[in-house]
This record gives sequence, structure tokens and C-alpha cells, in this order.
Amino acid sequence: MTPVYRDLTAEQVLSEYQPALHVPSLAAIIEQYRADGEHARNHREHRRVPYGPHPDEWLWFVPAPRSDAPLLIFLHGGYWRRLSADDGCLLSIGANDQGWAFASVNYSLCPSRPLGDLVDQCRRAVDHLAGNALAFGIDPLRIHVSGHSAGGHLAAMVSLTDPRPASYVMVSGVFDITPIVHTPINDDVRLSLADAERLSPMTRVPQRPHAQCLTTWGALETAEFRRQSLEWAQRWGSVTGNRAAQSIEAAGRNHFDVIYDLVNPSTELGRAVTAIIND
Repeated sequence: MTPVYRDLTAEQVLSEYQPALHVPSLAAIIEQYRADGEHARNHREHRRVPYGPHPDEWLWFVPAPRSDAPLLIFLHGGYWRRLSADDGCLLSIGANDQGWAFASVNYSLCPSRPLGDLVDQCRRAVDHLAGNALAFGIDPLRIHVSGHSAGGHLAAMVSLTDPRPASYVMVSGVFDITPIVHTPINDDVRLSLADAERLSPMTRVPQRPHAQCLTTWGALETAEFRRQSLEWAQRWGSVTGNRAAQSIEAAGRNHFDVIYDLVNPSTELGRAVTAIIND
């Protein structure tokens, strides 16, 4: 059969880039995200903060126990077409327990708005937090951007234009999104090949000498998620002046549950993130 992306056929791309095909129930996973996010909002202070005029442009902000603390920003996944900042709150207690402020960013979903608008929203959300760091009680030199899956792509897009964050942590990210054109995901995202190339950060890794970068994925994920994470890390480290990026494969984790390790210092990923943020 004829390859449609690299050496992969359309059928192989479909399998590699649809992680929902490799777990028993996506619905159960989404319900767990929802429940964990709701639990966090019921047990820790969460402030709903607008960062723009559109109804979708808001974020949950969780203040740190002390002022001048580091901030972990989280961009949720959902392949740009599902989930919200509510679900991202599943990480807020773990982050807050380590003394960090936390922000879960909401953004519009495709197809209601094009992917380029979602990129712009995430950039403006980070800009709002960084530009008002003192008002939020956070250290402007210790702002850290993380993202999961589609959020990993959005975090990478933020890195192209914003030199202020001290680190970028991409969890199961997609940095070349051109294969998405060949999947049913594109029924909602509605990318032309030219759009996908323009919105793929893989070939435009920025020079960020002061920022650390970490890519991670679950050991139970498909080969393409692993390859993309490793390739982004390699390209990041190859840019003149950049520090070498870290890459971690999370043992026993799949595409959807790997995110829980991000703020769990008892895991390899959690320890690495803690070391970056507390550096």
C-alpha cells in the first residue's frame, strides 16, 4: 500500500495517531479527568481568570502557599476538539502541594474556531500570566509551560514566540501535525496540508538558551508518539545555545494516564519536573 506519511500507510497512520484505539474506554478516561478536576476545585482554591474577551478565553489559577513562587501552566489535550481547563485541574493539587502556583488554560475547540486561533489563545494566556506575574504572586523568572497531547503541540507553539518561560514540558506531544490530515480527527480540525505544515513546530524549534525542555511519553504508547517526542528533544538540543533536552519514557503508562505522573514526585517524570521547577 502507498505511504501517506513518512513510510506509513493511511491505515498505519490511523492506528499510530489515534491513541483512543489502544485503550479499553476513552469515555471512562474522560469521566475520570472530569471527576478528578471537580474534586480538585472542591478541595483547593481555584480562581477563574479571563485572559481575553472571548467566552472561551479564561483559565483556572491556583495561588501558591507563599508569594514569589514558581508557576506551572498546563495546556490540556483532547486533540484540539474536546476537554477544557476544568479537566486540567486534575493536576492542581499535586502542583500546589509542592508549593507551586498552577494555571489550567481554557481555549476554544475545533471546529468552532480554527487551530491557528487556539494557538493564539494559548500564547495570550501565557502572556497574561507572565505579564501580571507580580499581581498573581508568582516569580516571573520561574514560569513553566506544560502540555499534554494536543496541549504538547500548543506548548511547543508557545515556545516559538515567548522567550520568558523557564521550561517547557511536553507530555505525549505532537510536533509534526501533518499526519493528522490523514485521520478522522481532521473532520473537526479541518486542516489542509499547508495549514498543518504552517502549524507544525517541528521544523522551527526556537533558540531558548535560558529554558529547559523535557519531552515524555508513556511506554504503552505507539511508536510515533515516542518518535515525535525524541525528535523534538533532539532538535531542541541541536539549536545553538540551547541546553540539551531531557526525554523520559514513563513505565507502565499509556497516552492518557501518563499525565498523572507530571506532578507526582514519586515517579521518574515527577522527580524530573520537580527538579526543573525548583531549580
